[in-house]
Amino acid sequence: MLDEFRAVGGTAENICLKEGAFGRGLFPADSAKPIKIHIPDSLLIDLNHAEFDENNVFHVSPTAQIGQREKVFLENYERDFSWGTGRADTERLLQAMHSAPPALRQLLHTPFEAERWLAEPTPKAVQFAFFGSRVIAYKGRNVIMPIVELANHGHLTRYNVTDGVGLSGQFSDEILVQYEFDDSWALFAKWGFASEEPFALSLPLTIQSKSASIVIRRNVGAVASAQKPFFPEVTVSGNTIDLAFMLLGSRQFPRLARGNFQRIMRDAGHADANEAFDMIQHINRMQFFELIALSEGAAPLLRDVLRKVALFQLRAMSHNVGTRDV
Repeated sequence: MLDEFRAVGGTAENICLKEGAFGRGLFPADSAKPIKIHIPDSLLIDLNHAEFDENNVFHVSPTAQIGQREKVFLENYERDFSWGTGRADTERLLQAMHSAPPALRQLLHTPFEAERWLAEPTPKAVQFAFFGSRVIAYKGRNVIMPIVELANHGHLTRYNVTDGVGLSGQFSDEILVQYEFDDSWALFAKWGFASEEPFALSLPLTIQSKSASIVIRRNVGAVASAQKPFFPEVTVSGNTIDLAFMLLGSRQFPRLARGNFQRIMRDAGHADANEAFDMIQHINRMQFFELIALSEGAAPLLRDVLRKVALFQLRAMSHNVGTRDV
């Protein structure tokens, strides 16, 4: 597969595929040397150019602007290394979600917003969940990225998307790439796995403090672009304060969550920040405790991953000690 990948313009240096702590993943063939993977534009097709026949076999749409040899490579790759071999895990999670107790499904719908995993496990739903978690934003398009998608999530490197899509660097063990700058729950909601992350954001909620109505959204995409660390875009309209997101705890900045919220409330002219902050923390904790409790009635696959994600989120929330001036 790598020989053909190179023949159609790709770069794959010093990599191999094997089982590791996170299942199948990419590793350096020689850890003493750097690795390099590069997918040229000619192999990056739009997600809407993925098609499936009556046997659920992946095909590249005839409308895709791609050469015949590149098309054959992508179809063979998906059959032997990605869709053809990996979709069963996605299907199992969807089936476990579909058969979960109604109260758990309702909680996952609101406030946890896990819609991707609540769909009936039809072939189209499996296709959407599988490929929706294996694309990358590139030049204004969501594109399927062969080879690179085989790397598991971690914090050792990031994608290079300046000219094609790639990974590079030197790794002593598995090649781990940060999928997105998200907390543990956001990663589960999009990719369906549990990963311990160093910070936690609030679930979407609305509370009435002594002095204001506080609306908290969960725009995790805005976190990385915030001008100050974890400081959200804030809109004040009358007696309503609207936050794009809200930090609850951070291993790196344990005093920042309360400090940011105090600044938001102070700028909006309200003095009851501490009580409101404690209320928001309490509501979030109780929702994750409820998630743990309701997951007991789910299939073991779903129960175990939800308990683990909840643990990771609660642990990150606990990194909230003291305050700092913001």
